Amino acid sequence: MIRISRQPRLVHSTSKHANEGFFGQSENIKMLESRACLEKMYDIGSTIGRGNFSQVFYSVRRKDDHKCALKEVYKQQLRGKWFFVENEVELMMVCSHDHICTMMDAFQTPTKYFIIFDYAESGDLFEAVKASGRLTEMDAAHIVQQIASALAYLHARKIVHRDIKPENVLLYSENTAKLCDFGLACTMLGPLYRVCGTPTYCAPEILKETGYGLSVDVWSLGVVLHVMLVGFAPFRSSDRQRLFRLITRAQLSLDLPEWRRVSRPARDLVMKMLNVCADKRPKASEISSHPWVSDLVSEPDEEE
Repeated sequence: MIRISRQPRLVHSTSKHANEGFFGQSENIKMLESRACLEKMYDIGSTIGRGNFSQVFYSVRRKDDHKCALKEVYKQQLRGKWFFVENEVELMMVCSHDHICTMMDAFQTPTKYFIIFDYAESGDLFEAVKASGRLTEMDAAHIVQQIASALAYLHARKIVHRDIKPENVLLYSENTAKLCDFGLACTMLGPLYRVCGTPTYCAPEILKETGYGLSVDVWSLGVVLHVMLVGFAPFRSSDRQRLFRLITRAQLSLDLPEWRRVSRPARDLVMKMLNVCADKRPKASEISSHPWVSDLVSEPDEEE
């Protein structure tokens, strides 16, 4: 059985594609001479994460001891994709939602970008699933409801995330989950065609290159829900081309022994979110009203 593993995301082509709405050069990224200037403001500690072109450090803002996550992006490795970073900063500036991580500041030097976020005390969902094997249905329902609410907020503004995965779901105190990493996000001006995302979580229509929309995020969140409930993704292969064939066929099976302990309503939501037909998937705004989510999530709220 192939369990979950961290994967680099893929981005085909460095140029801007048709119907991708990107902000222009960001005016919210402050220029610094060097990293040393940043170190006067932040005590930069150990590495807590890595991306294709970046590292994330645990940091503390010196003026008030506020805990932060500092993402350091290497411009040279972006190979012309600078607009992704500038766009991420602008999107984070305009997005305000309880379940979207908060960007505190952004800087750049001639060779690097630095984006600073609130620190997630409990790490990310990937590590939580890896440590426990799977989550309880109660915890999974809370997380899927919270991330679906963030997606509903984005989708109402025609913003598609395109990289929903456990590593991009940060966990905070009091059972709060927040969506992070808007590096592939864009405003939709029409059908999108760029092949991008993290392979295991890509929707079939992205791989088919026939045009896709907001519902790719619902598919990816469905894969995340599958992972939370049983500890592994629905389509698995160490060979990327075989993996892509499995995803595009989308022949989902919930017959493995791990599914016997998962309730019927939970399985129903997984099946609906992983429908190969994008138009038949629930909208992000509809996920919270699915009986499995509403029944489990309403209980703590009633206690409060």
